[in-house]
Amino acid sequence: MVTEKRELQQHTPFERWVASEGLKVIQQQIIPDIRVVDLEPWERTGCDAALLDLAPYPIQEGDILTNAGTSRYLVDIPPGGTFKAERHMYEEMFFVVSGRGAATVWYPGSPQQTFEWQEGSVFSIPLNTWHELYNGSGDTPARLYAAFNAPTVFNLFNSERFIFNCDATFPERFDPYDETYFSGKSEKIRERLVRTNFVSNVRNMSLDRMQYRGPGTNMHALMADGHFVCHLSEFPALTYKKAHTATNNRTRAGLNSEVAYLFLSGEGFDLQWPPGVDPAPGVPFERIDYHEWSLLTPGNGYHQHFNTSQEPIRYVVLRRGNPELVGGGGRDTNPQIEFADEDPAVWEAFEAELRRKGYDSSDMDAYRSNEPE
Repeated sequence: MVTEKRELQQHTPFERWVASEGLKVIQQQIIPDIRVVDLEPWERTGCDAALLDLAPYPIQEGDILTNAGTSRYLVDIPPGGTFKAERHMYEEMFFVVSGRGAATVWYPGSPQQTFEWQEGSVFSIPLNTWHELYNGSGDTPARLYAAFNAPTVFNLFNSERFIFNCDATFPERFDPYDETYFSGKSEKIRERLVRTNFVSNVRNMSLDRMQYRGPGTNMHALMADGHFVCHLSEFPALTYKKAHTATNNRTRAGLNSEVAYLFLSGEGFDLQWPPGVDPAPGVPFERIDYHEWSLLTPGNGYHQHFNTSQEPIRYVVLRRGNPELVGGGGRDTNPQIEFADEDPAVWEAFEAELRRKGYDSSDMDAYRSNEPE
């Protein structure tokens, strides 16, 4: 049990809450297939669940959890059952792994908004609204993958009563009288940035061209006026991205807020470097293989995505990063390694994998040699 690591009073408020909830905790760098992860009962919700405390490095001695800013979890809504109604002062975003169902969202005394979801849907719960999720199947569970900033909120307020029983409403974030709020309507803010409150299926969402990181397309969706964004990227068969690092994975309070990539198609591998290490010739890296439905975190170091399949790889990232709330203009200015400056061992690893599979690397070689402006 996580509570056996040291006396609970020495832990953070969020760690103490996780232990008191009896919530199963999974701590690893990659989950090979999130569809088959074993979950355990979470009484509060009436569902089976597991907290995903993902990190590429060992947990610090004495800690229960690694991530103190944001975290994520998996939950199975039982056949014909519900994720019990609740409200809370933390933000939460869901991706539907499997199944279909509906969600109802409301403020006391206001109209209820109900919308249906399916595999591939993404939606965000407006801050402190009552909400209940329903499984539309009487035969099979519906599995959802969620990201939330509960660690930040618990560690800030240290009051479960306030977090789950505050009467505050946020009309600037959610208008219960707007019947189109969860309709899937969207507003294009600029290239690679839209505002919406519901995505019916991320596999079908249109993405914009993005040359900065290498071949591929990209889109960020701001949802429910929260800090979380739904980040979608796709890159072509037999290609790869430039090595990059997300320097904004830490909040301004210094709390670790991990990023995790959920791969929706294809197969390939990641190369990863430890935090604070710049990729360069002779600098060792770690290779991690992934495929459809793998969930992988790079932590806070440089990482690089490779597609070694004959179909595009599309992945979804539920992460903190609304530029209207975190500043920085929303432009991707994180450090990266240009193809011309890349360690030759990176290309050798990619080319060797393609040769092993009987594929040709000429398309990526031509792209690197004639990279678009």
